[in-house]
Amino acid sequence: MTYLRTHSRGIGRNISIATVVVVVIAILAAAVRFFAPQAFLGLFNGVAKPFWRAEFAVDAGALSSPEQLVLDNEDLKRKLDEADVRLASIQYIEKENEELKALFGRASTTPKVLAAVLSRPPYSAYDIIILDIGADYGLSTTSKVYAAGGIPIGRIAEISRDASKAILFSSPGQRYEVLIGSGNLPATAVGRGGGQYEAQLPRGANVAEGDFVDAPSLDSKPFGVVKAVKSDSSEPFETVFFAPPVNIYGLRWVLVDVSGKHLNP
Repeated sequence: MTYLRTHSRGIGRNISIATVVVVVIAILAAAVRFFAPQAFLGLFNGVAKPFWRAEFAVDAGALSSPEQLVLDNEDLKRKLDEADVRLASIQYIEKENEELKALFGRASTTPKVLAAVLSRPPYSAYDIIILDIGADYGLSTTSKVYAAGGIPIGRIAEISRDASKAILFSSPGQRYEVLIGSGNLPATAVGRGGGQYEAQLPRGANVAEGDFVDAPSLDSKPFGVVKAVKSDSSEPFETVFFAPPVNIYGLRWVLVDVSGKHLNP
């Protein structure tokens, strides 16, 4: 009996202490919340943050299975590939737009028709380009063909209803009267094929690489640019090699003169 009474008093004492502790904690919490709310909020965040992180990781798939991670990775790669294709398409369109702007940037009263190049060297016959327009657009065998910047590069040779064949001025054996260099030295240019020409000038004519070559009988625009000069001290002449200031192997668009004017090579 004595033990039971002692034990009962111990339980009562413990309950009283616990009650006091709870009350003191409640008072302290209330005081902190009232006098220093930011400290209370920081304490609450510190306790809750690990649980928030765990919930975010679950929502984000960080705890997904390896199979799911592989699938997600493949999906991201596919989306990146699609984005690369779209970017390449945009860049292609921008390049095409710049080429068309260059073609139409030439101020002229001469009627010209835009044509797409269907085939060009080296995929077509030597120094021949095939265009996607023909008799329906008013072409004739007197029509000249221009590259970007209004550079004359050839003439229409054959025409069908919806296509045409143009022969480049550089076709082997073609001859044109030209003026070379700053001194406008007269010479006869001979086509060598592949967009290349050569002409003979007296030795010591003072012509250098980079000089312009004009062909007034074809157009007022530069006909070519000097690429090299070959001279032999035993010969009275030197050979000038030149080419159009455009790359004929990269032609994608051209303008065709449909005014009906005749060529005077």
